[in-house]
Amino acid sequence: MSRTKIQSWIKSGFVCVNSEEVTDPNFSLQINDNIWIEENIPSDKIQIHPDENVHFEIIFEDDDLLVVNKPAGVVVHPGAGNHDHTLVNGLAHHCGKNLSTINSDIRPGIVHRIDKDTSGILVIAKNDFAHLKLAKQFEVHSIKRKYVCFLYSVLRPLNGKIETLISRSESNRLKMAVSQSKGRNAITIYRTIKNFSNYASKVECMLLTGRTHQIRVHMSSRGNSLIGDKTYKVKNYSLPKEVAKEINKFPRQALHAYFLEFIHPRTEKIMRFECEMPDDMKNLENLLNSIEKKN
Repeated sequence: MSRTKIQSWIKSGFVCVNSEEVTDPNFSLQINDNIWIEENIPSDKIQIHPDENVHFEIIFEDDDLLVVNKPAGVVVHPGAGNHDHTLVNGLAHHCGKNLSTINSDIRPGIVHRIDKDTSGILVIAKNDFAHLKLAKQFEVHSIKRKYVCFLYSVLRPLNGKIETLISRSESNRLKMAVSQSKGRNAITIYRTIKNFSNYASKVECMLLTGRTHQIRVHMSSRGNSLIGDKTYKVKNYSLPKEVAKEINKFPRQALHAYFLEFIHPRTEKIMRFECEMPDDMKNLENLLNSIEKKN
C-alpha cells in the first residue's frame, strides 16, 4: 500500500487508535498503542453508478442542498459488499455531477449517514461550500436530530439523558459499546411517548452527538434493545408467546430519523424538516396497540 493510500484511509476515518477514531495522519503513536483498521474499507475499484435509479423521497431541494428521506434497506454510499442500490447512486442519477466532492469520489454530497436499516432524513450537499458549512454545524453539534424508535420493555426513568463514552467493542470489532474509560463522548436525550403494557414502548431520541450506532448502543446499555435489532439485542425478553411471535417478526431495527433542523449554509435561515414513520413502523405501532387492547 502506498503512503498516500494509507493517509487517505486515516483521513476518511477508517483507522482507530485505542478504540478512538483518528483522522490526522500526523498523529503520534506511543508504545503499546492498539491500531485498528476498518475491515470494509471501500476499494478503489468501487465506483458509483449514476445510471441506477434508486428510489428515495426528496423533501427539499435548491442549488446548495437536498433534504431526502432514505428508505430502510438502502446503504448511503458504496462500500465492500454494497456496490449497488446505494443512496449515492440515486443522488448521482438525480444530480449528475452537482454534488460536493469533499468526502471522496464514492461519497459525493454525503455530509452525514444513517445505518442501512434505519430510515429517515438526511441533508445532502450539492457543492463544497454547502458541505463545509454543514459539516461545521455537525462538528459543533448545533444541528438538531430527532429519531423515533420502538423498544422492548420500558425505559426507567421514562424520560432522561444518557451520557457515556462509546468505543469499538473489544469482543466484536463490528459493534460499538459503552465504555467506562475510553472512546468518544455520546449524549442522547430521550422521551417515552407511549408504553404498550410494559411489553414495548415508543420513544423519541434527540442526539446531542452523532456517534456510530449511538441510539442502538445507548438503548441496549439500559437493557432496552430496539425491536428488530439483532446486533444489539441484549437478552430474550419475557413476553407472552403470542406477543413475542408477532414482535420478533420485525425485520430491522425499528428506528426512524424523523426530524432535522439546521442553518442553511448560504441564506443562514433556519431549516426545519419532519417526515412521518414509514409503513412498516406504522404497522408495528398498530400491532402494539392491538396487543395492548387485548391485555
